[in-house]
Amino acid sequence: MMKKKERPEMSDSDAGNNGSRDESVNISVNVNVNIAGGNAEGGDPAAATAAGYSGSVLKKWLEAMRLRTLPLSLSAVLLGVVLGCLESPETAASPWKTGILAFFILLTAVLLQILSNFANDYGDSVSGVDNKERAGRISVLQQGGMTRKELLRGILAAGVLALGTGSIALLLAFMESPAALLGFCLLGALAVAAAVTYTIGIAYSYMGLGDLSVFIFFGLVSVMGAEYMIANDVSALGIITGCSAGFMAIMVLNVNNLRDYESDIKGGKNSVVVRLGLSGGRVYHWCLCNAAVLLLFAAGVIINSWWALLLLPVMIPFFKVSAFVTSEQNSGVTLDPCLKKTSIAASVINLTLAVTLTLAQLF
Repeated sequence: MMKKKERPEMSDSDAGNNGSRDESVNISVNVNVNIAGGNAEGGDPAAATAAGYSGSVLKKWLEAMRLRTLPLSLSAVLLGVVLGCLESPETAASPWKTGILAFFILLTAVLLQILSNFANDYGDSVSGVDNKERAGRISVLQQGGMTRKELLRGILAAGVLALGTGSIALLLAFMESPAALLGFCLLGALAVAAAVTYTIGIAYSYMGLGDLSVFIFFGLVSVMGAEYMIANDVSALGIITGCSAGFMAIMVLNVNNLRDYESDIKGGKNSVVVRLGLSGGRVYHWCLCNAAVLLLFAAGVIINSWWALLLLPVMIPFFKVSAFVTSEQNSGVTLDPCLKKTSIAASVINLTLAVTLTLAQLF
């Protein structure tokens, strides 16, 4: 029979060395856990996770800006600019002044959208809505490419730049109208405050008021505000197209809320979809779609030109993606591509409206 080899007893020095190794392993594990997950006691979860993000400094800021959201907001403002230029007698008298004013209006719109995107990411990160279970886009904060302090600096920079470019636009537009200048200064300050407090501070989007804000600032203010700044007047067409742009912008937000339904409930975000439920949210989406289309038909009647028929083909993809969104078979991550498609479809409609108005005026 083979004798079992007796296991040698561990000496004190070996035990000490092994204990040191165990302690070393524990320290290493704790450090790695802290780096991977952030401060477990509520600190900045992205502060020490840069190792998990491989992008450059420029890439992370571009990603945080969410450039794909710009076409929708810019198309509505551009529509308002076109309306104003077609109505203003100064367009022909001083085209350079009108062009410079239009440039600063559009630049301010870009900066306000970027400010809103920064603030949205920051607020969702602090509240916990932006987490690994989220069905859609993962923010740079969640990926660990940026700290909250960095993003706060970005919010401040975008806000200051937006106020600067907006002030230049207002001075160009209302140099001879102090009352209008004061009114639009208050409106601009309100726009900045609305962008920041969307998910920060009072976080009114968590109360289900995000849709109202989007309708006002991405619809009415974008179209009618730009029109008034150039023409010093708002037309019936400006009101109708402003409302249609607002409804389409809400549809983009609603796709986002339908997609994030489960994570919003867990994060305490009481969006309109959370309040209505998934079925109610789908019905709400169809109502928004129909309202926008009816307003577009009304705009076509006012334009009273064969060029208005250009709106018909661009409505097809708009209806198609809306039908997909409202299907009961589609929810969660399957709706993520629809966010981009809805935004593009709405942007194309706004731009087609602007082209139609220009062609109807020229020919």
